[in-house]
Amino acid sequence: MARSTFKTLFYINRSKEKKNGKCPIMGRITIDGEQVQYSTGKEIAPELWDSRKGRCKGTGEEIKEINRYLQTKEEQAKAKYQELVWQRGYITAELLKRELMEEDNPKGFLMEEARLFIEEKRPCVGITVAKPSFANYIYATQLIEAYLRERLGLEDIRYSSLDYGFIEGMDFYLKSERNLSLATIQIVVIFLRKLIGIGQQKKYIRIDPFADYKAELPHRTRRYLTTEELQRVLQTPIIDRQFERARQLFLFCAFTGLARVDMQRLKPKHIIHNADGTAEIRIKRQKTDVEAVIPLLPIAKQILSLYIKDKEADELIFPNLTIRKASFACVNIGQICRIEKGLTFHMARHTFSTTICLSNGISMETLSKMLGHSNIGTTQIYGKITDHKIQEDMTALTDREHTAFEGYCESIARQNVPLQHA
Repeated sequence: MARSTFKTLFYINRSKEKKNGKCPIMGRITIDGEQVQYSTGKEIAPELWDSRKGRCKGTGEEIKEINRYLQTKEEQAKAKYQELVWQRGYITAELLKRELMEEDNPKGFLMEEARLFIEEKRPCVGITVAKPSFANYIYATQLIEAYLRERLGLEDIRYSSLDYGFIEGMDFYLKSERNLSLATIQIVVIFLRKLIGIGQQKKYIRIDPFADYKAELPHRTRRYLTTEELQRVLQTPIIDRQFERARQLFLFCAFTGLARVDMQRLKPKHIIHNADGTAEIRIKRQKTDVEAVIPLLPIAKQILSLYIKDKEADELIFPNLTIRKASFACVNIGQICRIEKGLTFHMARHTFSTTICLSNGISMETLSKMLGHSNIGTTQIYGKITDHKIQEDMTALTDREHTAFEGYCESIARQNVPLQHA
């Protein structure tokens, strides 16, 4: 491939002489014969301009300042040209001019956009933005600010300065210097990707600095109750009224797949009664804003009947159960029911996914719709196949295989010849 030709020079536009007798100093970029002009924002009297050198003549302080400025502009153009050739392999004069103009008029700062984003979302907390998500935005912002301040000595950084090195440096800082878990680092990465997306929409940045970044994802094991453990939670007597109520709410989530926060938002208007006598829940999840469609199983329907009586269509069905109260109740219920793995309220949702649905042949696509997931990949994380299901499937396969190959197996048995001697 032929080598690209590049040249830059300065000249004065004598046809635009101003009333003060000075002419604007213009810059010209030439790449492979293509020329573009731009204004430097400087001006000089025609008699003080050296056309051959492309600089001002004289020794005055103003002359020196203009010449220093022009020298800097020329060096910037050369450096930006080399950078773009390396990044893209091909560069035009118009593109180089546009890049230089953006550097002269800096706009789009990362932390400024982060703070703006947070303030825009603040009124939506608890409505369209989940409280944990908003807390993550603030925490991620604090960590990015710490990286800028402690490692780069900056209070903020322009979008145009972001590159792969910035991402890798922050990743190393969070892992090695802050000693954060992969799950916490993922919170920062997700928020930073969101900010990069905003910068791209506003034309602050063109090349995605995450393009070559491979995140190390945390290994997540979804804990759930086995059939036997779920039976113990169902059948073990509980005397304490508060713990009994918490158990009912836990079991409702275990047989519907609702997260605690969505169970707390449930209203009679979300319960749809079908013509065939069945009933289902239709509610948009707070976390994803995706509608979950959940046919009511008998146990869930029975628990619902205890709370929905005399409730208006827009009235909350279940009593308030804060995360703190739920955690405390689960610890005690787990001890009473001899659940050794440590009971948490969110295990109800995992139990629905695994023990109730996947272990009983419900398809991943159907489960995804019931859980209100925005993509089936998330469902595949929640839906861990149980050992019981594997054993059940293999038993069925063994029976089918025995039937299909019964004649061959019998002939082998009659021969009674060890394979190594055949």
